[in-house]
Amino acid sequence: MLCINAARFGFIFSFVFFVAGCVETGDFGRRRIGLFEGKQGIDAPPDWFGSRATLTDSEIEFRNRAVALISNPEKPIYPTLDAFEAALGVNAEFYYGRVAGHADLSVTARYKRIERDARNDLVLIPLFRHAACRVAKADALRLASLEFASDVTRLQGQEANSRVMNNAAIGEAVERALPQRVEAYHLAVERLFAASPDEAATSVIGAIADLRVEVAKGTDCAGEPPHNGKKIVRKG
Repeated sequence: MLCINAARFGFIFSFVFFVAGCVETGDFGRRRIGLFEGKQGIDAPPDWFGSRATLTDSEIEFRNRAVALISNPEKPIYPTLDAFEAALGVNAEFYYGRVAGHADLSVTARYKRIERDARNDLVLIPLFRHAACRVAKADALRLASLEFASDVTRLQGQEANSRVMNNAAIGEAVERALPQRVEAYHLAVERLFAASPDEAATSVIGAIADLRVEVAKGTDCAGEPPHNGKKIVRKG
């Protein structure tokens, strides 16, 4: 069990440091700007296959949205580190503490925080899954092109394959985090109601129910428009 937890913790940190350089501020989620936001850090030369410069627009969006969905839905009350937030992930206990940790004039504000987070997820999840489908289709073309490319070195081919596996791992990490988000909202509203019953709970429960349905849909790329890319085949 200890080895499994260590492996999961190691994967999360690897993901954090890989993604940190390509996360941009903007309408890609609800994260507060972190202490190291916008810092590119060390990267491979731009002509290397593993460089951030080789990330497609879809891959950048995919990673940005992934960071938003694997992080705690509610921002911390006090400043914290990006890496700590990502390693913490979607933790129901911490989420409740952040929702109820303000000295609000009305408990309704606490219910509204949960409802806001749940309804934001209803918007963000389909956007992430659309980006994930675009990336998956592009990755399929990437792998197919390697079968025909004669001038791609072995190392470059390995880096291309590594990018595909990394993309898949990110997608799986997000899908695992989504049910945890639903349960965090559910736990929070149960505790709030036990402490401070309020009619505002009704709309929160409805938002959580809608979110549970959305999460259960999973990622289905069948309805996605075909990618514009084509296999690169040398003629002559």
